[in-house]
Amino acid sequence: MTTKVSYDYIVIGAGSAGCVVANRLSENGRFSVLLIEAGKHHKSIILNMPAALGLPLESTKFNWGFVSQPDQGVNGNTSDQHRGKVLGGSSSINGMVFVRGNPRDYERWAASGLPDWSYKHCLPYFKKMESFNGGDETYRGRTGPLHVHQCKADNELYQSFLGAGQDYGLKFNQDQNGKEQEGVNIAQASTYKGERWSTARAYLDPVIDRKNLTIAITSLVKKVCIEDKKATGVIYESAGSDIFAEAREEVILCAGAFGSPQLLMLSGVGDRDELREHGIETVHHLPGVGKDLQDHAAVPIQYTTKRNVSPTFQLSTHIGRGYVGARWLLAKAGLGASNYFEVGAFFKGNESADYANLQHEFFPMIGEFYRGQARVNPGFQYFTSVMRPQSRGSVTLRSKDPSAAPVIKLNFLDAYEDVRQLREGIKVTREMIAQRSWSALRGVEVSPGIDIQKDSEIEAWVRENAGTGYHAVSTCRMGVDEMAVTDNEGRVRGLGKLRIIDASVMPSLVTGNTNAPTIMLAEKLVDKVLGKALPPANIM
Repeated sequence: MTTKVSYDYIVIGAGSAGCVVANRLSENGRFSVLLIEAGKHHKSIILNMPAALGLPLESTKFNWGFVSQPDQGVNGNTSDQHRGKVLGGSSSINGMVFVRGNPRDYERWAASGLPDWSYKHCLPYFKKMESFNGGDETYRGRTGPLHVHQCKADNELYQSFLGAGQDYGLKFNQDQNGKEQEGVNIAQASTYKGERWSTARAYLDPVIDRKNLTIAITSLVKKVCIEDKKATGVIYESAGSDIFAEAREEVILCAGAFGSPQLLMLSGVGDRDELREHGIETVHHLPGVGKDLQDHAAVPIQYTTKRNVSPTFQLSTHIGRGYVGARWLLAKAGLGASNYFEVGAFFKGNESADYANLQHEFFPMIGEFYRGQARVNPGFQYFTSVMRPQSRGSVTLRSKDPSAAPVIKLNFLDAYEDVRQLREGIKVTREMIAQRSWSALRGVEVSPGIDIQKDSEIEAWVRENAGTGYHAVSTCRMGVDEMAVTDNEGRVRGLGKLRIIDASVMPSLVTGNTNAPTIMLAEKLVDKVLGKALPPANIM
């Protein structure tokens, strides 16, 4: 027998967006809110310790552990697609790099038919969400739930990176999340007092005792119930039993770029031909569901060093690792408090680029965290990513079993333009590493390797070595065209009482990491749910 419960709002997914939505909907005490999360609680040392960021990627305890389909553009390679299965979602297992994106990204959103998503409309929500003690108050928030910390960047490798970028001609940007983004920068991270500061820490922990907020963990949503073109509630499984939760106001999907389209399709919302293949009755034909998947493709340029100044000298022995762990446990300080991505850059591959089209995320060791491997060696690497890729992928169903992983087709590097930009990125990166600021430390190029020089050789290497930036978006994108899934307020087109608030509704990728824009988007859209007026713009 199915148990029945009733709430005003049901939020599916307690991730980067869902924690925000649940907090804000329950804030005034007027509404009852049910937050449903498939994963576990976020209290774990490997989640709280920034330096342990590789460990959640090596198991499925806190990680959905998705794997993409083989892509022709990358020689049939697949890509691990780590996604948080835990309170806080991917903000509990990500690299903690805090990047808002370029202001011009949001102007692109506005120009696509969404005028209330321009930068001046988004900035108040970026400020609302954060507490940051630097930068210009015109652009930065001081009192928000999400703590943002500027990294120390005091290792010689970080300093060489910053110096070489300026030697090359990039400016040093004091605040890449302020008025302008381009240049080399000291990175900012979503950490606080030496610990990861996920949306679970920021938005859920302070309100965990609210009487009108119910949090159901280790609970899998099977479908959204839709009658007469309106969402009435959801069916979810908890402790082996099915529960029907009625939504008096709205059902809000916050399951991410993979989970939200999957759940729509399981509920009969999507392309009717694809649904028919899995024996699912079409409730609402919406062909854009799961389409237009976008992600940043990245390649690692790796070098050895003449002297071992890499943090690996402390991490390579049991004694060293014990010291790092003990210092973090006792004082929340030292290497254990670093996510290691302490510097970065946004730059153009050539002067014809409209604005910065490439990103550097610098890592003071040689390793492959972006492919889920936590093994590292002395050296350094520049992760180089193309910011506005033209390749488009898709998310489809594997079966009508809600517990089955979706089929993720990234179609990485299908568009030659993406390959060309990465090729240019490698050339520019090599020029930066050749600058005098690296002279004292620069060793041998490990990858691509000095034998890879011709354009054709670089492009072949790119296709063999490109991986994911873990920045999947746009599978339920907002828009005004026939393939758009949601409108400017996240409402599913053609259906009532059903909304999506997560990275899947982004109209297109932003220039940089997607966690901060997802939180901003959640703050903005939940105000739409509550009928709140837009905060006054203070620029332009």
